[in-house]
This record gives sequence, C-alpha cells and structure tokens, in this order.
Amino acid sequence: MSIDELLSTPMRHLVSGLDMEHRIGKVDCGQETDISGYTEWISTTMPAISIGWDWRIQSLAGPLQWQRVGAPRSNVMLMFTTGDDAGWDKNLEILSTVVDALPWREEIPQAVAKRYA
Repeated sequence: MSIDELLSTPMRHLVSGLDMEHRIGKVDCGQETDISGYTEWISTTMPAISIGWDWRIQSLAGPLQWQRVGAPRSNVMLMFTTGDDAGWDKNLEILSTVVDALPWREEIPQAVAKRYA
C-alpha cells in the first residue's frame, strides 16, 4: 500500500484495554502508579488494515498525558512509487507518525472508562 493510500484510508477505534499491573510488595499512598494499555484501530474500507500500539499515561509534573509506547503493530507494509517496499524500520517509523495523527488520545480514555465501568 502506498503512503497516500494509507493516509486516505479512514480508520476507527476497535478495542482498547488496560494492562494488568503486577506490583510486588506494598504500594504506599501517594506513590506514583503506572497506568498503561493497548489499542487496536481498523480501516473502514477494503483492504482491511489493522494498526495496534501500546500506550501509557504520564502523570508526573502537570496534567495527564497519553503517550504511545514503542512502535505500532500492523498488517501494513508501505510501498514507494518505485514498487519497492519501505523496509520494516522505515515502515514502522511512518506508521508511528500516522498513529500519532489519529485522534486516539481523545477516544481511548472514553473507551477504557466505558469498558471498565
């Protein structure tokens, strides 16, 4: 798939969830906690595209910030106009930029809250 095709493909939120935190020992009141999870988005057109990634909530010094953690996972391999694929590292770099442009920071908090309510 070309970069232009990917950018023109509508994506929608499919599922998000929390990672189950595994703490050993006692957690003291006021201690920083680690809240993280995962999300999966899919295309609304064919061919079917799936892009997933991990996220965490950064809570130090200031308002909460939702941050992507690591590279996304996907069934997409981007192709250049020459017909050559982008190669896995470049592919993940471009997909990361695409993910960061999606409105996930607005949609995931609501999805997680609804799922665990």
